[in-house]
Amino acid sequence: MISCTEFIPLYSEFFKYLESIGGHDEVMKYWIHISDTSIGDKTNPNSLAYKCDRLGGFEGALAYWGHTLTEEACDVFQVIDKEKKYRYGHMRYCPSRGILNKLSHITPYYDYCSHCKVLYQRVLDNYGVIYDRDHTKIDNAECRDLLYEKDNPPDFDFLSVTDEQVKANASPDAIIVDMRSEDNKYLHRDFHLLGDNALKYCAETLGEEKLVDFLQGFTKNYYAPLIKEIQDGGLSVLEKWFAKKYETEEASEVLHTELSDNSLTVTIDKCPAIAFMHTLGKEPSNYYIEETRTVYKTIANECGYSFKLEYYDELGGTKFIFS
Repeated sequence: MISCTEFIPLYSEFFKYLESIGGHDEVMKYWIHISDTSIGDKTNPNSLAYKCDRLGGFEGALAYWGHTLTEEACDVFQVIDKEKKYRYGHMRYCPSRGILNKLSHITPYYDYCSHCKVLYQRVLDNYGVIYDRDHTKIDNAECRDLLYEKDNPPDFDFLSVTDEQVKANASPDAIIVDMRSEDNKYLHRDFHLLGDNALKYCAETLGEEKLVDFLQGFTKNYYAPLIKEIQDGGLSVLEKWFAKKYETEEASEVLHTELSDNSLTVTIDKCPAIAFMHTLGKEPSNYYIEETRTVYKTIANECGYSFKLEYYDELGGTKFIFS
């Protein structure tokens, strides 16, 4: 399993991988695919399309971002004016983009943040909602957005207005939201679905050998610091890493490890990511196993260990051995 807190680097690296194959057009094809199959999935209770279908375009969008902004622990200022039918959002700090900015050993995909406009506007077009974005400060993990009903834009210049000006211009009953990152925990489990979607897209569009190639490259690049620590400190480092991963996912109880002088045995009762998918009525793709098989085998190979996958069941219950 790749933790949902590690999904953003996976996303960014996959964009770069697609660009290396077919240029930005290949990346755009994938963004459209995500919009249609994930953000626009009307069977997923957490999706934008599901909420817009049931609540209406504007109200559905408010409900969707209320969920995601909280789980991504965003530092955001919002003015939600239901009378004038707009929502102004100033992402003072996006923790997801912040994750990429803090990585010193890999660089973000150069057009990373543009996926937000493509993914969401494609869905919102079906509900008569406009989604404008200001990306002039994305290198600092900062952006602004404006949601409003088509043909009814708010009476201010989105690109030049300040937070205080929007607040002063709002209706008396407008909702003012001032959310800080420390108010919430960064644990957006919906990223597990998007991660699996990426694996499936890669395998079914480019071929299964390309999926393995991508995951091997991603593992060598993203986990390079971990690999160096294991090379220096041995399997006890890897054991602690697994413990931290499952603690982060709030699923420590499903993880069991046994460390000896020359081997580490890991047993997982069930995969927390798959368990989450099941709460939404979703099944993982046939390729989800590669987040275990290919990723851990690559870590083992890079560190001079062997890797043996003993079993892997439909719930993600698995046992594997590094030696």
